[in-house]
Amino acid sequence: MVAAISAVGSYADPEYLRILQELMKLGIAPSGNKTIDKSKLEQAKLELLQKIQERQEKEQKQSLQVQPPEGTGESERAKMEEERLGAMNVAELNRLYFGI
Repeated sequence: MVAAISAVGSYADPEYLRILQELMKLGIAPSGNKTIDKSKLEQAKLELLQKIQERQEKEQKQSLQVQPPEGTGESERAKMEEERLGAMNVAELNRLYFGI
């Protein structure tokens, strides 16, 4: 890992630099090979998304449903719920990815 960190300063490929930085943020040791590190990063992101979805499903089952104001149609209610879930996904990804 020390070799990979020292290589960050001298490596010219901006995509690989981004991959190395993201791996380090996630606490994953880079291998020094761009292809391997890229696949490691993609796998880690998929695992994060799965964890987020599982957590949200669990929270959704446990939480009470927010009641929309009276007069709100069923389609509007579904739209509001979908927007809320999308915002929760983004917030959870930010918390896990950036350590917020």
